Amino acid sequence: MQQFHTIPVVLLGVLLFLASTALSLLLTRGLITVLPLFGLVDIPRGRHQHEKVVPRGGGLAFIITFALITALYFMLTGGLDVEGGSVILRKKLLFQLGIPLFAITVLGVFDDRFELSSKLKLFVQLLIAVFFYFSGAGFVTLLGFSLPVYIALPLTVVWVIGITNAFNLIDGMDGVAAGLASISAFSLAIWFFISGASPDNLMFMIIFCGALLGFLKYNFSPAKIFMGDTGSLFIGTFFAYFSMMESVKTVTFTSLLVPVLAMGVPIFDVFLAICRRLSRKYIHKEPGVGVMTGDHDHIHHRIQDETKDQKKTAYTMYILAFLMAGGAMCAVFVGDRMRFLSFAILLTVLFFVVRFATIEFYDAATIFSRGIKIPYKKYLFTAIHPLMDVFLLFTAYMLIAHLFKNEEDFAPWTVKQILCYLAPYPVVLGLSGVYRTYWLRSGIGQFFKLFLMYALASVIVLGTVLYVAAGKELGFGREFTLLRQFYGLYVLLGGVFIFVERFFLHYLASAGVKMLGARVEGRNAEIKNTILYGGGLYCRLFLTAQYSANGQRAERKVVGVIDDDPSLRGLNVYGLDVLGNSDELPSIRKKLAFDEIVIALKAVTEENRKKLYDFGKANNIKVQEFRLELDELEYEKNNPETENNSR
Repeated sequence: MQQFHTIPVVLLGVLLFLASTALSLLLTRGLITVLPLFGLVDIPRGRHQHEKVVPRGGGLAFIITFALITALYFMLTGGLDVEGGSVILRKKLLFQLGIPLFAITVLGVFDDRFELSSKLKLFVQLLIAVFFYFSGAGFVTLLGFSLPVYIALPLTVVWVIGITNAFNLIDGMDGVAAGLASISAFSLAIWFFISGASPDNLMFMIIFCGALLGFLKYNFSPAKIFMGDTGSLFIGTFFAYFSMMESVKTVTFTSLLVPVLAMGVPIFDVFLAICRRLSRKYIHKEPGVGVMTGDHDHIHHRIQDETKDQKKTAYTMYILAFLMAGGAMCAVFVGDRMRFLSFAILLTVLFFVVRFATIEFYDAATIFSRGIKIPYKKYLFTAIHPLMDVFLLFTAYMLIAHLFKNEEDFAPWTVKQILCYLAPYPVVLGLSGVYRTYWLRSGIGQFFKLFLMYALASVIVLGTVLYVAAGKELGFGREFTLLRQFYGLYVLLGGVFIFVERFFLHYLASAGVKMLGARVEGRNAEIKNTILYGGGLYCRLFLTAQYSANGQRAERKVVGVIDDDPSLRGLNVYGLDVLGNSDELPSIRKKLAFDEIVIALKAVTEENRKKLYDFGKANNIKVQEFRLELDELEYEKNNPETENNSR
């Protein structure tokens, strides 16, 4: 073992642990008195389980402790790392980690005091993730593979935001977040010690573990102080950084699992939370539910429903955390010689976690399958398009690669090269909103947008391919010619596959529509902004009559669709956004000015019809009903109190 002058590493670790624990105890006790003076208190309301006003923002105790004891550690080691390295390495660490941790601490303090919006917090986390990547702390390699920027940067962003919010979401019960974080730090410290990781990283984990345990003394049930977002966001950012730094060094799957499962309970909880909320929002169409909306179904809530005791719940969560971290390390130790046994260990650990967390996957799957019946199976075509596109592009790639199989100087079979050709397309199409289109009811405008986004993704692929080619110094000889031919054939065949799939499955139903969702040019006071009620066949017929009549000036501009069918919520039909349902008309009216509502629905209930007419009467909005009778397209009034309108 290395020594600092006369201080052995193990002894130094013990001393730093004790010092951080003691200092954190003192600071936490002092903050219990100080924080309320600055308005940093948590008032019981909503989903909160405490009954008294409790100081919030106590995470400052272990944050300050970590900073001070780390500074002391640097002083004791003479400004060098444990292995005698240069000060430059520590300056790099302070730059990579110090700036983000300071920013997230400031954000947390302001949030605990003023309750900032979730969008602002998410934006700051995004900036921190981007900073991590460009400062060299992101996912550059994974399992020995170098990652291109369009994979490495999104992966870094998702990881940082995911881990940060995992600890933020798990902080919903006394002692849970602080206890799990201390276990994560302890587990990573052991792993760093065994695996021979940077001794500095080992000491950071020991110091942080001690600081968290000192805070836990006053945070355990019944809590005298809460860490708040100040603490939970700091913890998440801290572990996101060190888990990334260690993950890029691993070359085996089981080794990668150690830093992941050391934070296993929060990660598992945030994964379930996202799946649960997406299901409620997009499948069950529950009003007011979003991915960032809190609920009472986290792992600690499930366990508490069984134990009826917060302390027992916290202890159970601690046991689950030790199981996951310990299981991962055991799997690594036996993985080299008995790989099947390592996976058996992981499966056994997962079984116990699921069992003691009272998570019934069978019940969850049953609820999910029932939820699918709400929007009907045909609407799933919209959701599977990203996977369908990847499959079609991969098929095109394999077919073209087969044509070049006899070319000795050209080998397009590497994983890196396949990713370079495939990955940009779903990313670009997804970010552009193309996958929001409901292709069974799409218009020409959506196909033109798809073409533009496909072309943009192809340009990105070309740039990536040329960058890789430049690294191989292909020049402009035969290899470059083969590369150019391969790229051209791939883009052409992949585009044909994607567009034929859209046309064959979805666009044929709308082949007779000449113009859907056309924009009215210029400004005319007589043109009415119209909202359609109904996104089905009558909606398409109305748009056909509205925009395909030759020689007639447009009388109205359709600005959106409302429909009470929950499966259409948030989609795009016939080039128009589905703005919501009839119950949301007042809120839609505040955001969007419109002059009339046209009921484009064959079978509208009397209740919904009356609701629309009452809304129109109260807001001075004309309400009409579109009907198809005897091959004539007519607008008829169904309200006897209003005058009839001609076509």
